[in-house]
Amino acid sequence: MATLGIGRAWVARIGEDGKVITGVNGINGDASDTSGVFMIDQSSSMGIASANMTNLQGALSDIYGSNKLVYKSAAKGNAQTVLTVNHVPAEVKQRMLGATPDSRGGFTINGKANSNNRIALLVESADAFDDQEAVYFGFFQGIVTEASENVATNDTAEKRTQDVLTFGHLERGDDGFGKRYFSWLPNFDKQKMFNDIFPSATGTAVSAPSTPAPTSSSN
Repeated sequence: MATLGIGRAWVARIGEDGKVITGVNGINGDASDTSGVFMIDQSSSMGIASANMTNLQGALSDIYGSNKLVYKSAAKGNAQTVLTVNHVPAEVKQRMLGATPDSRGGFTINGKANSNNRIALLVESADAFDDQEAVYFGFFQGIVTEASENVATNDTAEKRTQDVLTFGHLERGDDGFGKRYFSWLPNFDKQKMFNDIFPSATGTAVSAPSTPAPTSSSN
């Protein structure tokens, strides 16, 4: 099916136990945060430009027998999402990347992604011919990278950049990389979807997750 636009997305840090990390070590870096989820939308991040999801399936290889093409061998795709956002809050972005803070306002650039910093992602779009019907793409966990940044001088036009973050998705046991959800199906449950992508004790509703203002912290 086809989709229309992109509304918002949610991200959270995932611990070794597979559950959302809350509090100071969570994506919001706030001791009072019981959700552990940050909502990327117009209010928090000046909106999302795109979410480009690729390699959701692998390539097919031809299998021949008796002079006929008899089968297609299906390889597994290396699923990834490139999320482009107008303005992710600086500290939230660094937590998504798993960058190490220096307690003086700096975050280390060491040339290597943090493979132990796992981020879950849920993206909301809509049906191409009914924008009241939501479509969701959820990914259980992945490593976020930002390979480059480019800043340039303003001239007669502002040279504005965006946050371009690549999620290299990982599988969760036998569940695969994630799931697609269609809100108009009779058995769709928004809360169960949210709990599946962001397993946590609080089970915050996807419609109104807690998004504390990003605070300074050592994480």
